[in-house]
Amino acid sequence: MLDHDAIAARHAELLSLMMGEARQSDAYRSLDDHEGQRLLIDAHGYHLTYVERGQESRRRTTHDVDELLFWFLEQTTFSIGCAHEFANRVEGPDFRRMVHAKQRELFARLDPIWRARLEAWISAILAEHPYLDRL
Repeated sequence: MLDHDAIAARHAELLSLMMGEARQSDAYRSLDDHEGQRLLIDAHGYHLTYVERGQESRRRTTHDVDELLFWFLEQTTFSIGCAHEFANRVEGPDFRRMVHAKQRELFARLDPIWRARLEAWISAILAEHPYLDRL
């Protein structure tokens, strides 16, 4: 298993490729003990925890470092996609169409395996929560 520093280095490398400029990783660092996300590593795997008001609200666990890195990248691209959609809002189509398009654009800068992982992620979301376009 990789340690925090090795994960941060790989994450920064992927972010830099995706964004076209040097980036630092802070995806697993919590600002304080009461809010944010943390990466815990132990014999049971990588645990991405989310803390709100001092209480753990969610935890995802994996043994696959690429899955962990995907979670970080998906969060980042979703935020970028939301900002892009807000700045370019079009009334009618579900806002996620533009968000997902931006995510696809960014993930396309990585190898096809990362893009396929994103497509599977988006498909799973849409299977449960389809686009809701307004006419």
